[in-house]
Amino acid sequence: MIGVYDAPIREVSGACFAGNRLVLVGDAEPVLAWADWNGDGPGEWTTVNVADLADAPAKTGQFEAVEHLHGSTVMILCEEPALVVAVDLDRSAVAGWWQLRVDLKDLAKAWKKDPNSHGEGMFTGPDRLFVIKEKKPASIVEFGLPGQTSIGEPRAGTWNPPASGDLVALAHWPLDLEDISDVCVVDDQIWLLSDKDRCVMALGGQPVTLPKKLAKPEGLARTPDGRWLVALDNEDGRDALHIVEI
Repeated sequence: MIGVYDAPIREVSGACFAGNRLVLVGDAEPVLAWADWNGDGPGEWTTVNVADLADAPAKTGQFEAVEHLHGSTVMILCEEPALVVAVDLDRSAVAGWWQLRVDLKDLAKAWKKDPNSHGEGMFTGPDRLFVIKEKKPASIVEFGLPGQTSIGEPRAGTWNPPASGDLVALAHWPLDLEDISDVCVVDDQIWLLSDKDRCVMALGGQPVTLPKKLAKPEGLARTPDGRWLVALDNEDGRDALHIVEI
């Protein structure tokens, strides 16, 4: 381990960098936290209860992941109800939200049966959003607008979301891991984090085992200077953020 830091929220479930800002969510309460990353770790934290913001959905459920969309805007993945909520950090304001709908014949039953594994991570594709279904089965699910068709494979790209509305599942791809707890895109390479397998894996590659001390890894991000950050689901946030070599 290269560095260990506290998180300002309990039970961290997702992490990303929005430019030079480290952004966190946790599944204990609907709070978004961010701080400038100065190379030696996070600076002063800002926290916002997203459920209290104007234009937030009536029910947000558990926050499971956060990803940078563009500029000062990040997206939060909510598990149940299955939602994506965009928040502008500079304005501390909701910029939009979208309901995730799954009607695919070979996935709809599993999606409805286990609402606690709807999503643990997400990344943007070319005019698409990809959501990582945690388990039963662990999968990458492609979401787009009604009427769109699948782009054929998971790949990174730029998504310009509509102002609001439904996003529908277009296709899905099973993953050869017991569960997935987050995802991170680095130079168009998709990296997966597994809690139960306690590893990271580039899509199409081989698993890389994490240090044994990293119990309950739930968030994966790449620092601005190119290091790996793994966030742990600690009850109080203490020692939840680890810089590691992978």
